[in-house]
Amino acid sequence: MPAAAPLLLLLAILWWPLVLPLAPGHLQSPPTFITLNGSRLNHLLLDTHSGHVYVGAVNVLYHLSPDLQLLSWGKTGPKLDSPDCLPPIDPTDCTQAETTDNTNKLLLLEEVKEKPVSLIVCGTVLQGICEKRSLENVSQVLYKTDNPVDTQYVAANDPRVSTVGVVVEQKDVMLMLVGRGYTSKGPGGIPPITMRRLTPVARHSAPAFSHEELGKLVVGSYSEYNNHFVKAFPHNHYVYFVFSRRDVWGKREYRTYVSRLCAGDPNFYSYVEVPLFCGGGYNLAQAAVLGYHRDQPTLFVAMAMGQASTPTPTDRSALCVYKVEELDKALHGAQLLCYTQEGKDANNMEKAYIEYEVSSNCLKLPQDSLIKYPCGGEHTPSPIASAIALEATPTFTWNPLITAVTTATEVGHTIVLLGDKNGRLHKIVFTLFAHAKVASSCVLSVSNVRMVLRASDLCVFQVTKLHIAQCEKHLDCHSCLSNRDPYCGWCLLEGRCTRKMDCTRHAQPHHWIWSYSRERQCVSIESLQPSILSREEQTQVSFTVLQLPVLSKDESLSCAFGSLAAQPAVVMENRITCQSPAPEQLPPSPPGNGEPLDLYMAPCIDRSLITYIFTFILSYVICCRCMACVSSMWPCHWCVKDELCTHDKSCPRQHIIYNSRVSSMPRGPDSCPCVWALQSFPLVPVGFDTELSLQGKNLDIFEVMLICRLSSHLIHLQLYDCSVGQSDCSQCRAVAANYGCVWCADETPGCVYNQSCTSGTTDTCPAPVVEPLTGPLEGGILLTIQGSNLGQSFQDIQAGVTVAGVTCTPLPEAYRISTSIVCELQACANVIAGPVVVTVGGSEKGESQQTFSYQNPQLSRIVPEKGPLAGGTMLTVHGSQLLTGQRTEQRMPIENCSPERKCSRRCSSAVVSFCLQIQELCTNVTSERMICKSPLVEPKSRIVRVWFEMDNVHIDFPSIKNKTFTYHPNPDLFQLNSESRGTPIRFKPGGVLAVEGKGLTLAMRKEEVVARLGDKECDVKTLDNTHLYCEPPEEQPLALDDSDLPTLKVSLYPVLAFDLGPVEYDNDSHSSVPLAAQIGLAAGAAVVVLIVLVIILMYRRKSKQALRDYKKVLVQLETLEINVGDQCRKEFTDLMTEMMDLSSDVGGPGIPFLDYRTYAERVFFPGQKGAPLSQNLDLPDSRRQTVEQGLGQLNNLLNNRLFLIRFIHTLEAQQSFSQRDRGYVASLLTMALHDKLEYFTDVMKTLLGDLMEQYVAKNPKLMLRRTETVVEKMLTNWMSICLYSFLKEVAGEPLYKLYRAIKYQVDKGPVDVVTGKAKRTLNDSHLLREDIDYCSTLTVLVKSGVEVQPCPVKVLDSDTITQVKDKILDQIYKGAPYSQRPAADSLDLEWRSGQAGHLTLSDDDVTAIVQGRWKRINTLQHYKVPDGATVALIPRSQSSLGVNQFYQTGEKTPMLEGEEEEGLRLWHLVKPSEDPEIPKHRKSSMRERERAKAIPEIYLTRLLSMKGTLQKFVDDVFVAILSRKRPPPIAVRFFFDFLDDMAEKHGIDDPETVHIWKTNSLPLRFWVNILKNPQFVFDVQVTDSVDAVLSVIAQTFIDSCTTSEHKVGRDSPVNKLLYAREIPRYKQLVERYYSDIHNAVSGCYQEMNSTLTELSGSFASEMNSLVALHELYKYINKYYDQIIMSLEEDAAGQKMQLAYRLQQVAALVENKVTDL
Repeated sequence: MPAAAPLLLLLAILWWPLVLPLAPGHLQSPPTFITLNGSRLNHLLLDTHSGHVYVGAVNVLYHLSPDLQLLSWGKTGPKLDSPDCLPPIDPTDCTQAETTDNTNKLLLLEEVKEKPVSLIVCGTVLQGICEKRSLENVSQVLYKTDNPVDTQYVAANDPRVSTVGVVVEQKDVMLMLVGRGYTSKGPGGIPPITMRRLTPVARHSAPAFSHEELGKLVVGSYSEYNNHFVKAFPHNHYVYFVFSRRDVWGKREYRTYVSRLCAGDPNFYSYVEVPLFCGGGYNLAQAAVLGYHRDQPTLFVAMAMGQASTPTPTDRSALCVYKVEELDKALHGAQLLCYTQEGKDANNMEKAYIEYEVSSNCLKLPQDSLIKYPCGGEHTPSPIASAIALEATPTFTWNPLITAVTTATEVGHTIVLLGDKNGRLHKIVFTLFAHAKVASSCVLSVSNVRMVLRASDLCVFQVTKLHIAQCEKHLDCHSCLSNRDPYCGWCLLEGRCTRKMDCTRHAQPHHWIWSYSRERQCVSIESLQPSILSREEQTQVSFTVLQLPVLSKDESLSCAFGSLAAQPAVVMENRITCQSPAPEQLPPSPPGNGEPLDLYMAPCIDRSLITYIFTFILSYVICCRCMACVSSMWPCHWCVKDELCTHDKSCPRQHIIYNSRVSSMPRGPDSCPCVWALQSFPLVPVGFDTELSLQGKNLDIFEVMLICRLSSHLIHLQLYDCSVGQSDCSQCRAVAANYGCVWCADETPGCVYNQSCTSGTTDTCPAPVVEPLTGPLEGGILLTIQGSNLGQSFQDIQAGVTVAGVTCTPLPEAYRISTSIVCELQACANVIAGPVVVTVGGSEKGESQQTFSYQNPQLSRIVPEKGPLAGGTMLTVHGSQLLTGQRTEQRMPIENCSPERKCSRRCSSAVVSFCLQIQELCTNVTSERMICKSPLVEPKSRIVRVWFEMDNVHIDFPSIKNKTFTYHPNPDLFQLNSESRGTPIRFKPGGVLAVEGKGLTLAMRKEEVVARLGDKECDVKTLDNTHLYCEPPEEQPLALDDSDLPTLKVSLYPVLAFDLGPVEYDNDSHSSVPLAAQIGLAAGAAVVVLIVLVIILMYRRKSKQALRDYKKVLVQLETLEINVGDQCRKEFTDLMTEMMDLSSDVGGPGIPFLDYRTYAERVFFPGQKGAPLSQNLDLPDSRRQTVEQGLGQLNNLLNNRLFLIRFIHTLEAQQSFSQRDRGYVASLLTMALHDKLEYFTDVMKTLLGDLMEQYVAKNPKLMLRRTETVVEKMLTNWMSICLYSFLKEVAGEPLYKLYRAIKYQVDKGPVDVVTGKAKRTLNDSHLLREDIDYCSTLTVLVKSGVEVQPCPVKVLDSDTITQVKDKILDQIYKGAPYSQRPAADSLDLEWRSGQAGHLTLSDDDVTAIVQGRWKRINTLQHYKVPDGATVALIPRSQSSLGVNQFYQTGEKTPMLEGEEEEGLRLWHLVKPSEDPEIPKHRKSSMRERERAKAIPEIYLTRLLSMKGTLQKFVDDVFVAILSRKRPPPIAVRFFFDFLDDMAEKHGIDDPETVHIWKTNSLPLRFWVNILKNPQFVFDVQVTDSVDAVLSVIAQTFIDSCTTSEHKVGRDSPVNKLLYAREIPRYKQLVERYYSDIHNAVSGCYQEMNSTLTELSGSFASEMNSLVALHELYKYINKYYDQIIMSLEEDAAGQKMQLAYRLQQVAALVENKVTDL
């Protein structure tokens, strides 16, 4: 249960005594309670009409009678739910749903005409929906929704997040205002404060509990503010909310606020809030209540001190009080400043502002605006927040935390009841004449009263009705007043504790005493004379009484001593006199004791008034000892020699000491004989006679010798023995010097008293001993230091141990006082040596005689490098300094992974692995060599890592020989007789035994195999992977067991052994095959071999010719393949070299990103010059103010959802509204609403929903395929806005590198400026298929001045002059934005040779070659410019402009083939109209002619070369866009979730359809546009040849996003064939990208809203909204009548007067005459 829940319950419990006063007859009755087992209680509600109590608990509702009897109950949970899913919950869609408790968050009464009609119940499950229940039977549900919409989510879906609510009536309509805290899960966008209907409204089609078309507090980033609501209450036609939140406007610390709005304000125009300041740093409200103090409404707020800048309260809390009148004044002042003075005071300081990131500002409206619009209006700013806090001083502070508060009024005084988190109830009284005072505190968990709060876990299971006051339990005045209960006082004459009204004479003075009055003391005797009296005396006793009550005439006072009869008293004002009793009336008492008697004063009505102790003493009293006797208050004296205390003034043996109260001498305690101290040293060593001196006084009274007796009560001596506990030198020397203990170094050294050591003492102790003396540089080993004087506590040496100058950290658990230290060696960077130094506290350092060395053990070789899984391989480790440290061991960790995967729609898969580590210790360790065994590995394990470990040194096997230790499966040997296991095989002596197996040589050598046959060894001769051959002895060995035959046993390593079965020797030496038969078989085999050889020779001769032909073809293909491959590798190497130079520029400002304004202009208005973003509002000064005012009202209209949707639908219904107009209007709307992107998104979703309904009825797969509607262009712009930062941070760099790589590759080969065809391209239609003779290594040196160092630039001799100028500019302005470099046509290219040789080169001059109708553009080859020539770019003279430069290179549109100049056609590399020339051949056979036709197609290999070179850069771009390593952009997740929801809403379960929607909305709508147009993102120029390559890549991206199978054939386009192998891989990227987003956890709505708010604030200033509004008005003017008619036809539009408001806009913008 959350910590806040008990607070609310405690508050609810305290209502009982306040609203139901207890009758006097029930004052003694115990509290009424009811235990509700098993349910944690959250809220308690009292129906004041019936007195019934309703309790909201976890999963249950209870209905109780006024005496707490259970009347009915109903279940509210648990239910299948998940905060990540939207109701209704379907387990198939929401796989993370589980049974969830329903915590009650709201429990309110719905009243109609002040008559309760139903119970409103809201819980945490199903996104906090509400229901109505019957007041008579809470199990009966009157209203609930089975399919709630997002506007019906009311309460917080997290039990820890607060929710408050209040029900108000407005125009006979019941409304509920709800304050809800921020939750991180579930649907986003639920505002912190909403207004909701309690009954459905048919005309609005809005269900109950919906906030649709009602007011809500719009917040930009709710998570930033993080409101925590405490209280909501109505007062004087207003509704107030008390909450704490982060002060985003100020110091970002959490503060408490009170907000107010008009109860009938459906639009929240009147919302205003003011911070509350509670002195002392108390900033977080925990509870609040509206009460009354001095008949004035007052807000009592329990505050807590927060932890730093967090919303978490500490245990320090306080109560602060604020007058509602002052609160309203502060709220009114903030509204007035924001309405009329732009939120600023007279000093121009901002005192009021617009909060919650709302795009509004304080205005300068007329001064009477607040009077005319007390609840605000559409034109007034909101929400308003005050910068001035309402201050208060804490009236009560408490620790622990105050968690509940309520108030009551008693006899004109305000009483505040507080509850803290420990279950204590406090009463605070606010009197009419004093400040607040703590009245009382009580624990609500006392044993005799059933608990309200259980102290163990603060979970509430019981409802208790407590009496507000229990005055009757106080039986005397002192306890009554000291309890400080503001309800209780002491009724004097009645002698009881009562409430004021219950005391008969409470109106008369001094009859009812209250603990908070000025005279708050009980009646008491001020002075009594005499107070001590002898029994034998009788006299008058008089005393003074304060606050004596006034008696009536027939009443009097009397005195009574103890149980004696009362006597009349004489009263003189407040002085009373009584006669003491006669001695004979006094009761007997034991001898020696004083007799106290109670003196009572009572009126004649026989009620005691005053009690006082009056003491009589006897004539003698036995006193204790001398000093106590003579200093007592009684007249007692001390007889010294008799040791007697007596009242007589004489002693039997004289020597009397008189009481200090008499004048006789000697007298008083100073005259008593006494010994009080030991004058000599109190330390006495055992075994030595020591003289003691005592100190005393008055001892001369005694005339004889005194005898000393040691007594622990008088003199304290300390006997000690130095040898006890000091077992070594350091411990002995650590003993304090005053004991005189020394270390005596005789035959038996020991710690003794200094006077008993005869052989001499030792001044120093032995040096410490250290082990070990070496350690690794990595440290981590434990050093043991043994010695003496190593400290008396761990703290003495905790920071005092160093080893060779390096700190060694002692271990407290291993420390032995003074004798032993164990410390952990720390790492050291270098090999060093030095002593161990121990510093004990502040003493001198102790240094060891031994030297410790840091060593760096090295491994040089480990053999062997493999072994079986069974382990046991003996590894020989060679190295140096292997004896370093303590222990040497080798470990092999094995990871045996048993994965479990669970996945659902909204979760990613999870893999769990279980791992095990196994180790084996090494043996035979020397400094340079050791033997280690490989550990056993389970067969199913997966080996992750093998390393060598020595102390803290870890050395991986690969780091030793660059290869790891390899585990192979265990070798296996099969039985000798595999057909009949156990049956012996026959063996002929002189042969070998062949044993079959598998994997025999993978992990072992022959030397590691031991074979034994019986009791003899079988010598292993050969070992291969499948066989083992061993030679047995000549004679059959003996068996090792009782069997007759020996058994062959083979041992592989110490851990593997095989019993292969018995062997029986065969001693028969005769062959079983006759000699003639053997000769015949050999002859037959020879004939067969001869025949086979003849057949083979004949076949080989026939196939030899075919093989030669095949090899020719193969050589040709291999040559072609090698050529293409070599070319790809060479081109890729050159490109990577260029890209490495580029990478150094890309990291910083090297990528020429466009600023956001230019980016938006190119995306919103592609290809359009003079776009609205770069325009200014061109208006005459006389009309500017009026038009801008009208455009401002148009902006307000566009922010009305109904108007905007009607406006768009009306425009799209017009036939003359073209597709271009649709895109233009969409972009204008994007500009105008850029500062309200959250609203823009909401409208876009609504329009997409309308569009989807149209396509669902036709063909849903066609939706979003093109940009034919306004909303589709809005979607394009929305994606561009949301993905701008992703472009700059993630995708921009690989995209720019791809562009640069393409441009670099294209420019390396010839490019025809007329046709746009290039040798290096991916587009077959732009492929230059002819062989062009050009020089690819031509380098020119560019100079821009005489002194400037020439810059080398690579160009082609086939380049035109303009192409050369462009390449020179690319080199000079590398990395600079294209817009900042000069244009090529503004410069001339001058070839310089020597001092005076200057020639201006041009694309066309008198030297141009003309052949018939064809004129060729000049190139460097034409001018015969040599390699290494020097050229210069100079400004073009005005006379040459337009003469030499007839074609500007770099434009995306090349020269058309039909372009003519003076009847001549231009050409560069090839003539466009001619077919490629067919080479002349010597023969005209058919085969040669076909080969000639095929020659141009051979150049298609250039496409492959270009593709291979660019492949890495294409992959990088695709991976950056579709990466799974980083979360996808929030906008993509948000929109894909929206499409999933829409598909589910319309019942579309075809995954292909949803895939097409997502592809059409993101890849095809945005990414393809960016891929084809890098100039939208970067300040670059895209030539036609580069554009052709980008088009192929973009088409490949499109093909990768389709769901259809990518099939290619012989007739497929070349561009399709080019990426046929890569497209399936790209498809997988797309599918995984979509799947990850689909399966990710939902709930990004709130995050999306925060992102949109941030984008609105970041880029709103870049948008020229006035120009956009003016352009939009042109369309309004064009279709004015149709728009007005559409608005007037809509009922809601009529109610909101939308047509009238548009007419006002028209009147202001263009003086249009309307029907106004």
